[in-house]
Amino acid sequence: MEVPSVPHDAKGKALVVDDAQDTREIIQKLLRYEGYDVIMASTGEEGVSKAKEEKPDIILMDINLPGIDGVEALRKIKENNPIQCVIMLTAYATLDNAIQALKEGASDFIKKPFENEHLIHIVNQTMEKYLTLKEKQKLEEEVRRLSITDDLTGLYNHRHFFKTLEAELVRRERQRTSLSLLMFDLDNFKNYNDRYGHLEGDRVLRKIGEIIKNSIRSNVDSGYRYGGDEFAALLIGATRDQALQIAERIRTTIEEAGFEKITVSIGLAEFKEHFDLEGFVKAADDALYQAKHAGGNQIQTANS
Repeated sequence: MEVPSVPHDAKGKALVVDDAQDTREIIQKLLRYEGYDVIMASTGEEGVSKAKEEKPDIILMDINLPGIDGVEALRKIKENNPIQCVIMLTAYATLDNAIQALKEGASDFIKKPFENEHLIHIVNQTMEKYLTLKEKQKLEEEVRRLSITDDLTGLYNHRHFFKTLEAELVRRERQRTSLSLLMFDLDNFKNYNDRYGHLEGDRVLRKIGEIIKNSIRSNVDSGYRYGGDEFAALLIGATRDQALQIAERIRTTIEEAGFEKITVSIGLAEFKEHFDLEGFVKAADDALYQAKHAGGNQIQTANS
């Protein structure tokens, strides 16, 4: 069967999962003509795998499939992507299964043999629903991001610091890995802010945020604006010596950034068994206090 070429401005990507080749080809032709990019699978396992790899916008899947059936495949697909829209294809004899599939999270079902216009209508309707769900998810993610992020520096905020630290202490206990904490305080920032104004002060804080993000390990460590001109970094799996290297990189980069007299004092603590959350933070904070009162622009490590 000759299939029309896929248009450049495809409406979206559709995955068709059916063990009957003729059914797959008919649906492929219909959807491509309608403007969809179409990929296909012939078993439940292949459908689950392609749903994960290809990330289709919409899935049409037969209930009766070799291997795992459509309902089980639907369950696995929804586990991986809860907002995935799946239309079940069902013969009259398996209508009860279709109702069960709706309970499991299917968006709709189409009875076989289907009318072409009806199938297209259901697909387009479901596609609109998926786009709405996707937009809603995007907005929710943005709201969450804003709730844990400091607007000025792009680092995480003070509140998120304690939530993350709690989670990391639980993980450290389970995995028996190292965990280090850096606490920073900018030297001479108040004088700089008073002399050059808040806009210039904000520019410095933004730059400090960039330096911290670029100095810690992406997708491993996390940086925070602790408050005002105070910052923190959680270094996952890092020993004292490894944390010291990161701290020194931050200190020298800030020193060389060209901000008049602005340097940084850093307190470093590696987690010890006798610490609780407050004790861990206090150890790093006490080390920071020592660095500050020893003249600044240096790193002090916690004694115990």
